[in-house]
Amino acid sequence: MFSTLHFIWLAICAVAIVTSSLVTIKKRLSLQTGLTAMCVACVLSEVVKIFCVLISEERKNANGVFIKETDLPFHLCSLQIFFAFIARLTKKESLRKFLLAFMIPTCALGGVAALFIPTISCSFGNPRTYQYFLYHAAIIWFAVFAVARGGVKLHFKAYLKMLATLLAIVFVTFYINGFFQNTNFLYLSEPPMDGLPILNMDHGWFIYFISYMAVALLLITLFFAPFWIYYKVKSKNDATEQA
Repeated sequence: MFSTLHFIWLAICAVAIVTSSLVTIKKRLSLQTGLTAMCVACVLSEVVKIFCVLISEERKNANGVFIKETDLPFHLCSLQIFFAFIARLTKKESLRKFLLAFMIPTCALGGVAALFIPTISCSFGNPRTYQYFLYHAAIIWFAVFAVARGGVKLHFKAYLKMLATLLAIVFVTFYINGFFQNTNFLYLSEPPMDGLPILNMDHGWFIYFISYMAVALLLITLFFAPFWIYYKVKSKNDATEQA
């Protein structure tokens, strides 16, 4: 964590996010086009990841290769592939807005957390490193793009729906981790790495889980808060102009 290579990757991702955001916003791409780009990024990421895993497994096992359960797309950032495709293909505008209101904060916060707490080598010689960092940069870009395009209001009701959906995913993921036994999807079983402040097992799993949920709630609330303030100020200004 925070090695020289890690800082280089953070710089690369920052440049990629800013550049892609400026270009796509300036070109006024539609939300549908942005969702299409998000779907393409998700598919490319999963294809690269799967092939890297299969090639690695082939070198270890001459009797056949299999995707390990730990590489299944059940982390929050990986789940975006399903949300992106549903949001892109659905004809129901209400469902699309609901998914976008969930995707925007989870892509932004999950992507940033993944970049700052990498669970993979930062080596430039490892193809998985490119997949990991560029994919998380892509989902952060999508969050920025979706906010800039508008059409989705991150009001308090959306906040409550987003929390309820996230809790449902957490609940289901407990069962998934229990079924596979050796997976740690959503990092519910243990921290993503040792030595993290607050998010550690120094005081046992229950304290870790409570701390994890508290940090997540705080970050999500801080993410939504500026939008609430903006909507309130805008509403007052609109009321003043009409008066």
